[in-house]
Amino acid sequence: MYDTLVIDSILDKSTSYYCVLNAAGTILTVNSKFARLLGYTDREALKGKVALEASLPLQELHSFFSLITSDQTEIPGSIVQAVHRTSEKTLWIKFDLTKILSSENGPCLFISGIDVTQEVLARREAEQKAHERSGFLVRMGHELRTPLNTVLGYAQLLQGLGDLSPVAREYVHTIISNEYNILHLLNDMFELAKHEAGQTAVVVSETNVKKIVNDVTRSFIDQFNEKYLSLTVEYKTDIPELVLTDQQKIAQVIANLVSNALKFTRKGGVTITISWDRIMTVDIEDTGTGIDPEDQSTIFDVFAQTGSSKEHMTGSGIGLAVARIFARLLGGDVMIISSRTGSGSLFRFTFDAPSANKEARAVPQISDYTMIQGISKPCKVLLVDDVDINLSMLEIFLGPAGFEVDTASNGNEAVRKFKEFKPDIVFMDLIMPEKDGFEATREIKEINRSVPVIALTASIVDSVKELALESGVNGFMNKPFVPERFFEIIAEHTGISYITAS
Repeated sequence: MYDTLVIDSILDKSTSYYCVLNAAGTILTVNSKFARLLGYTDREALKGKVALEASLPLQELHSFFSLITSDQTEIPGSIVQAVHRTSEKTLWIKFDLTKILSSENGPCLFISGIDVTQEVLARREAEQKAHERSGFLVRMGHELRTPLNTVLGYAQLLQGLGDLSPVAREYVHTIISNEYNILHLLNDMFELAKHEAGQTAVVVSETNVKKIVNDVTRSFIDQFNEKYLSLTVEYKTDIPELVLTDQQKIAQVIANLVSNALKFTRKGGVTITISWDRIMTVDIEDTGTGIDPEDQSTIFDVFAQTGSSKEHMTGSGIGLAVARIFARLLGGDVMIISSRTGSGSLFRFTFDAPSANKEARAVPQISDYTMIQGISKPCKVLLVDDVDINLSMLEIFLGPAGFEVDTASNGNEAVRKFKEFKPDIVFMDLIMPEKDGFEATREIKEINRSVPVIALTASIVDSVKELALESGVNGFMNKPFVPERFFEIIAEHTGISYITAS
């Protein structure tokens, strides 16, 4: 009797919740704290009561007891349960459940609980802040890339004019080159912020690695020409036309590594060598200044800038860090294979790349959109964007080539124009007033699933891309726009070919 009193006294003074049920769900013993949770001031009054009946006034606890006393339910190790009580704040209790064997009562269930309300509220607050950060990234990505898209687009239009003076052409070239540098820096900054906010995710789709490599190298070719450097791509093995991976992350890793090689190379050039054996291996070798051995261990640290030369003091110091983060998310890594001061460096990027087991449609490579003088068959293009200047710019790109173009400035108008215009392809902005591009795409796909919808996006948040894929988009065109890429995407999804100047 003495031992029982001592144990009961200890349990009553505990800050935890304790209860023991027999196999029939009857309460054998309970401490005062658990009794008060059920609304009883006297814990002795609960002994012998069926837990389901005693908990009837409290819906959450009634559901909890129903779950753990059901014959068809495997007893979980622990359950976090909300408990709402009149005029009191909601409690969150983590109950640990243990099966025990009593010599008097046979199989029993021991329930112990602790108050985790603060932890749950803190986690919810963190999740809310993460959601707010995600929303901020979406807005900032859109707000920054939209004007960048406008400036870059019109600079590209100017570059395509045949009557520019050499000086004016050089000015336009400088604008475009610096716009790409700004975009590259913004990408790294946003991606690092996403990673730190826990918002980075892998968005897998069918990916043409050769096309990505071609797009990346094309974006750097002017900068290599300015420094009189070579940029070479070699394929050591055959690679599948399509693999399953995150194409945007692949593109950014390769771009970051090429940018890094370009920055530290004064003569010679950069060679990209690619091979595949389920794992894709991309080697990027330069003839640059190399990396001191003492700096190699920190080169992938955020904000790390090695050495003291002028080249080493440029850049944000986050490009290689972002490259490694992405590579590891994709089942691979980025590493230094070799580097010697004054003799260049070899970086290796690997990632998991299972074949998609289907052939990619042959896509014409467009190096200069101004050379296009016509298309092989009539093609209607519906452009949807809430920024009028973007629509005007895209019409200027596509109109002279022979495309029939119509435009819409919101999702409602896009659906209506789709029914009236019957386009062969739709370019859909995602973030718009009235009805966004996600809902408009879903409605368009219900009308005619065979018409490709390409998302125009300034967003760098992976969840936005996942939502777009779920809504039915067939591909992405990132802002700022590259006009040549527009023509390639149209050819890829409609099967048209182009008539070019000889």
